[in-house]
Amino acid sequence: MISRLFGSYLVKEGKLTEAQLETVYETMRKVRVKLGLIAVSEKLMTTEQSDEINRLQAIMDKRFGDLAVEKGYLTADQVTRLLGLQGNQYLSFVQAIVDNDFLSMDEINKSLADYQNDNGFTATDMEDLKSGESDRIVPLFLPQNIVEYQLEHILMSIRGFIRLIDSDIYVEKGYISDYEEVQSFAMQSLDGDNKATMAIAGEGKNILAVADAFAGETFEIADEDALDAVAEFINCVNGMFATKINNAFDIDLVPPEYSPDGCKFTGKLIVLPVHVKGSVIKLISSFGEFINK
Repeated sequence: MISRLFGSYLVKEGKLTEAQLETVYETMRKVRVKLGLIAVSEKLMTTEQSDEINRLQAIMDKRFGDLAVEKGYLTADQVTRLLGLQGNQYLSFVQAIVDNDFLSMDEINKSLADYQNDNGFTATDMEDLKSGESDRIVPLFLPQNIVEYQLEHILMSIRGFIRLIDSDIYVEKGYISDYEEVQSFAMQSLDGDNKATMAIAGEGKNILAVADAFAGETFEIADEDALDAVAEFINCVNGMFATKINNAFDIDLVPPEYSPDGCKFTGKLIVLPVHVKGSVIKLISSFGEFINK
């Protein structure tokens, strides 16, 4: 998710073009992050120290980590930790940018600092973003002080998107609303000890990104067949959620609803824009009451 979030920011700021960003994503599928770049990114070594070790490797049959320890730049424990980071998505993203000579590490770090400042993220927030873990990233984009089980409902929905729809989804800043006008949508409520509703809505054909991926076919328009597929996806997520919390709460799934004709939702709504396969949909949730339409 961080590669999509930060990549979108770099394009917006004119640091990369759309074509360059696509090249970066293609490269990420093939590249293995170099230990030196990880060490520099983690601020355990300088670029100069990393370059020195790389030059030594050209004449010495030794691993980067072993040489860095010998030179006193890293400890053995630090090398072990860095090796564990080689599969990190953010570092793969950085590696792909550098390998394609689009930006230097200094330029990337400067842009990352600007991204942090522009979004008001703390140092801890940035570590959560770099982790690549959706359960650590998504809460950074949600309004503060939402209840724990509503947060879990949203996180389970995002995990469902990643597993079943698009592993490269990313989110924008969510917001609280008491009124949301939507076009095509599918929704399902949960009744019982805690009433709740989860809805997915999209403008134009955007919601088809969810329908196509979940159904495994291509829909031309957001008709009832397409929206039924979206509703089935929501039903899967809600089924998992109900199973997880049924020990604490009595929850029943209400039959899903959907419509291509537009609707006005009211209630205590949390709206989270989600980028899915090049389209933007809205994940709309309410806890403590049903969404009214």
